[in-house]
Order: sequence, then structure tokens, then C-alpha cells
Amino acid sequence: MTGPLQSWLALPEQQPAHDHPDLGHPDLEVIEGCSPAERHDPGGGESAQLTSMRRKVSELRAKAVLQRDPAWLDVLSAWEERRERAAARRLRGMSRRRQLAAATADVRLAERERRAAHRLARLELVDRIWQRRALARRTRLLDPTSRLAGIARVHAATSTGLLALAAAGIVWTSVGVHDALVGPAGPVLAYVVEPLFSLPLIVIMAVHAVAAQWGRRFPAPEHRGKVYGLEAALLGATVLLNISPVVPGLGRWVDATTLLAHLAPPALILVAVVLAPMVAAFLSGILADAHVAAADNGHRLEAETVDMLIMVTKVRGAVAAGELDVPDMAGRPSTEAIRRYFGCEKRRAQRVADALDLLAAVPDSAPAGVTA
Repeated sequence: MTGPLQSWLALPEQQPAHDHPDLGHPDLEVIEGCSPAERHDPGGGESAQLTSMRRKVSELRAKAVLQRDPAWLDVLSAWEERRERAAARRLRGMSRRRQLAAATADVRLAERERRAAHRLARLELVDRIWQRRALARRTRLLDPTSRLAGIARVHAATSTGLLALAAAGIVWTSVGVHDALVGPAGPVLAYVVEPLFSLPLIVIMAVHAVAAQWGRRFPAPEHRGKVYGLEAALLGATVLLNISPVVPGLGRWVDATTLLAHLAPPALILVAVVLAPMVAAFLSGILADAHVAAADNGHRLEAETVDMLIMVTKVRGAVAAGELDVPDMAGRPSTEAIRRYFGCEKRRAQRVADALDLLAAVPDSAPAGVTA
């Protein structure tokens, strides 16, 4: 037994069974300790018991080789097959969810990019629109003709607004006076009472505005007291007619709010009467200067230079008329006096004062060869 066992132990690692499916492998033949001829020769001098034992040992050794084949370990059980299928289904589900999440993220990113591009395009469009508006406004501000048209529009709008304010005040006061005189159900003729006092105020206001547009003052100095007294009397009568129903002694006192409500319509008329001449005079002066600047646009001088020369001429005229005082030891009015007289900004008045200084420094002698 020691000879075949030692030979089997000294053998190298056996190859898998699938490499030598035949049980009669040459190695097995050597391990058995006898040749094939000896196995087939039963009369070799050994007993039948040894032959049987030798055959049994050969079968056991062949079985051991097959049992060591890795295929026995690779075979899955039914439970393992179920687990493998469940794991495969889970992996496929995870792959599908990953693909779906990636596709959803791509779609959302593309949608955000589209919205961002749309917002940027809208902002760029708005910027271009405002840029064109700014350029158009700049052109209108620099072009004398456009500035003249803009001032004319403002003049028309302000005149219309003040007239509408005065008309609203007259209608309001007419209703109040009608109710105070004859009651809400009284004759319609009572509505005419209040306009009889308000319309002269509107006429005086219109005359003031027209005079301001022409650079004149209304009324004339000899009639100012009469006109101002007439305006005060008409306005006082209008106020008295409106507040008479809520003043103790003339009517029935209610409260201060009701009194203010009756005072509001005459106040609107007073605002229109005061503001209309002032606005007309201011805008008319600007219109006159803008008209000269627009008419002289074809000259080689800049519009600012032309404006300064016009102001210098006006200052000299005001000094000659005695409307501007010239300080002692000075050849021109002060910058502050020029600013107050024309109601302009200080920078413009300073340029006019500098121009007057330059003109005063130039001698008035005539050129050679020219006689007076």
C-alpha cells in the first residue's frame, strides 16, 4: 500500500475531469501500480482479493479527481437562481432609473437654458429700445427745432390744463351757488349766477397770459390798482357765494370739513388765475430764445454762443433802461443780478458776465481809414 500511495501523493495537481473524460487516464494507470496488461491478466500470481481491492482503489481515486472539479462548485441551487434573477431585475431597474434621471436632467437643463436665453434676448431688446429712445431724446434736446417744438407742446399742454382747472372750479362753484340760492330743485337759471363772477377772472387771466407771451405786462401801471381791486372783489364775491350756506349768520354751520369743501372751488379758480400768467411768461421767454436759436442755426456760430450774445444784448438793453443796476467802479451788472433778472442758472449768467468783461476790455476805436 505504501508504494501506490506514495506515488499518488507525489503526483502533480490533477487536471479537471473535463480535460480527461476517460477514466483510463495514463496517470491513473501508473498510480494503480500495474500495467494494463497486468490488469487483464488475472493469472499474474496475485489473488482475486487484491485485484478487487486494486480496482476499488482505482475507482475511488478517479472519483476523488472528479469531486475536485470546479464545476461542482459552480452549479447554482434553486434559491441562488432566484436570488440571481432578483438581483438582475434590480440592476436593470436601477439602470433604467439612472437613464431616466439623466434624460430628465438634460431636458430640464435645456429648458432652463432656453428660458435664460429668452430672458437675455428680452433684456437686450429692452436695452435697444431704451437706447433708441435716449438717442431720439438727445437728438431732440440738441436740435433747436426739436427743442422749439417741445416747448410749444409744453406751453399748449399747460395752458389747456390751467383752463380745464378753471372750468372745473367754475362748474363746481356754480352747483354750490345754485344749491345755496334756490336749493337743489330750484330753477336752472340760478346756475348762471356764479359764472357771472368767475368769467371776468378767467378773461383777466387770459389777457395776462397773452401779455406775457408778447413780453408785456398787464395791466398798465396807471390801471393796475383798478384791475387788482376788481380781481379781489370778484374773487371775494365768488368765495362768499360758495361759503354762505355753511357760515353762521348766513347759513347753517356744519363742520370745518364742509367749509373747506366749499372753499376748494374758488381756490382752484385762484390757482388757475395766478399760475396761467406766470407759466405763459416763462415759456414764452424760452420760446422766443429758442426761436432765435433755431432761426440762426444756419450760421457758423454754435447755438450756445448765439444764446450768450443774445443775453449780452438783453443785459445791455436792461442796463440802458435802468432795470439792471451797475455797481460803482464796475462796467457791468453783477453775476447774481443777471441771474435774478433773467431767472437763469448761475453758469449761464457767469458766461454772460465774462462776455461783458471781454467786450469792455476791447477799445471802441474805429479801424484805420474809417471815419465816424
